[in-house]
Amino acid sequence: MDDVYQILRSRILKEVLYPGQKISEISLAEEFNCSRTPIRDVLKRLELDGLITIKPKSGTYVKAETPKDMVETMQIRASLERLAFTLACTNASARDIARLKKLKKDMDRLTNQDPIDMMKFAQLHYDFHYQIIACSGNDLLPLFFERLNLRSSHMFYQMMDSKLAGETQDEHRMIVEYLEKRSPEGGDFIEDHLKRKIDRVLSNI
Repeated sequence: MDDVYQILRSRILKEVLYPGQKISEISLAEEFNCSRTPIRDVLKRLELDGLITIKPKSGTYVKAETPKDMVETMQIRASLERLAFTLACTNASARDIARLKKLKKDMDRLTNQDPIDMMKFAQLHYDFHYQIIACSGNDLLPLFFERLNLRSSHMFYQMMDSKLAGETQDEHRMIVEYLEKRSPEGGDFIEDHLKRKIDRVLSNI
């Protein structure tokens, strides 16, 4: 049933199944032509991923992210990315840095559009920060990073606008420059970059 898991996960991340939406085991069993037992197994996997909530005697729902959820995620993420950047200063290859620069340029092109395709910007934004994690050379960091479920952060779209996207890109440019110089100071900068996002969330509560 891995294919069913991947399909449902994709629907949640792309908001085909929206936050707070109730999920019917019966409907899914009919759609995928199977019994409800394997569907329950898939839903348990999605619950472990933090993408759905199973409420006894109520039902299964797509998880609705709260400001508290996002703040706690960003706090962990800031520490992970600071560590990743420090390691990347030693371990990142020229190809790794070129990949990071390309992602930054792709996001620049989007910020020049009106309106910005925020769904696409969010995907590239995730890829940019994931690339920093990957550059670290530490095989465990990508696993921890993926568990944060940043792809499913619906609040990203709610708080991002053209002005903030532009400011974010200015900071991304600095991150790339620090990494090109192999400067550990970039670790402090990237942590501050993420803490500013925490402040934005808290100011909107």
